[in-house]
Amino acid sequence: MKFTLPISPDYVAHWGLWEAVREIYQNALDEQTRYRECLATINYDLENQSLRIDSAKGHLSRKSLLLGSTTKASDKSQRGKYGEGYKLAALVLCRLGLGVSIRSGKEMWSPQIEHDDTYDANVLTITVEKMASGVDGVTFTIFDVKAAQWQELKKNILDFADKDSDAILQDDPAQKGRIYVGGLYVATLKNYVCGYAFKPGTIALNRDRDMVNDFDVSWETSRLWTRRGGMKCNELLDAEAPDVAHVDSHAYISSPIVGSYAGYFHLKYGASAYPVSSQEEIEKATRAGFKWVLVPKTVQALLRKVKSYFIPDVDSPIAKLRTWEKRWRIHLPSQAKVELNQIIEELDPAHETETKVEIEL
Repeated sequence: MKFTLPISPDYVAHWGLWEAVREIYQNALDEQTRYRECLATINYDLENQSLRIDSAKGHLSRKSLLLGSTTKASDKSQRGKYGEGYKLAALVLCRLGLGVSIRSGKEMWSPQIEHDDTYDANVLTITVEKMASGVDGVTFTIFDVKAAQWQELKKNILDFADKDSDAILQDDPAQKGRIYVGGLYVATLKNYVCGYAFKPGTIALNRDRDMVNDFDVSWETSRLWTRRGGMKCNELLDAEAPDVAHVDSHAYISSPIVGSYAGYFHLKYGASAYPVSSQEEIEKATRAGFKWVLVPKTVQALLRKVKSYFIPDVDSPIAKLRTWEKRWRIHLPSQAKVELNQIIEELDPAHETETKVEIEL
């Protein structure tokens, strides 16, 4: 039996081996997420130069050959939702000249690109053969995969037990800025100090799973660091890294990040140091005679959760003189106003007096 899928071989022309493997493996991982007894595995056979992806439960239905047919569209815990994945993966693998076989239940499916007279064009076909015995689960085998290709693929698959959890990948410099969703690589973001893994549904992805919204990532990485704190987090705050740009929106007084940075700040600058984040605050703290430290607004917001940093209004002598002049100007003779304004300008040349008085002759 042969099924013809009217998909041009040039469709998703920008996809390569990784995108095809990703779509197949993510389907297996989604089944594992749904059914904990359904183990998803991906293994490379060096001797046969083949890649095998197994989902240990269920089977592929004929209905799944329809583009857009999916049971995962409304399930945020699932990696896939478009109903295209494995069909497009099979197309790409055939386009790359790689052999593909799909074992599902009592059937062996063989994808190929063949000429179809109805469309007078090459399309994807899948030949289905009945097998003598059946297996529980679905197995994709991709042939002619080089060892070097497998090594590159492995870099995009996180090797930790729970791929449906969030994690900060801070100990491996090679993970700098790399974003994973559901254990699979999505994109690398500039300026991020660490790499991050998110459970499915945390970060919105496009169909190609290669683009994320930078704000969404920064919001979620900030959430992770708020719960962790620690010296690395303190360094990220000092550097104003996007990794922690929104921690003040997630933090409470009891959050680990608050106590962590407050202790670090006081140890570094002393208990009497006032965090300021603007030129106006610097001038105000200076007039009050306070020791100030310039910090990002995010850091200031964190520190204010544990201590009220009130800086009283303390005017300088020249400021007091300006205030006095405004209050009493209507009672001063014209000549006195002129002389007072001249004195103020001499004391503070940058100040422009508001009152311009003509000397009466």
